[in-house]
Amino acid sequence: MSATIDAKYEAYMAERSNSLARLINQFKKDIDLRILQKIRERGYNDFKLGDMVLLVNIDSHGTINNDLARKARISKQAMSKVVKNLEAGNYISSRKHDTDNRASLIFLTDKGKEFMITVYEVVDEVTDFYAAIIGEEEMKHLKALLKSITVGLNLS
Repeated sequence: MSATIDAKYEAYMAERSNSLARLINQFKKDIDLRILQKIRERGYNDFKLGDMVLLVNIDSHGTINNDLARKARISKQAMSKVVKNLEAGNYISSRKHDTDNRASLIFLTDKGKEFMITVYEVVDEVTDFYAAIIGEEEMKHLKALLKSITVGLNLS
């Protein structure tokens, strides 16, 4: 039996470098590092990339914590920690909801808006970097494939 297990294991090991999960994980790590480096080069040294889950989900008219947590697919408690971090850094502000006394609306501050503009510029630069590797057409194709997956999974 050990020979069968060893053979199966070795077969999986031989294909490990082609694993979709591994490839996506490596790419995700690389893109995160490149984005974070460029953000820091622009003077945002107090920002954690993990806090981006909140910022990218704030609507211009404000968003409540529970909606942010749902959109980011994290717990309300985890989102509350992110809110505290970003409020302390003056990226966001909050005020009581007009009709629901239990909820607060979260808004981007001017600093938060400036930061998000910087992030969008950085993401464009990083995307251009990858497009230079695979070509513009392949980049369009990659984006289309990823969009199809997110739509198919109801993630967008």
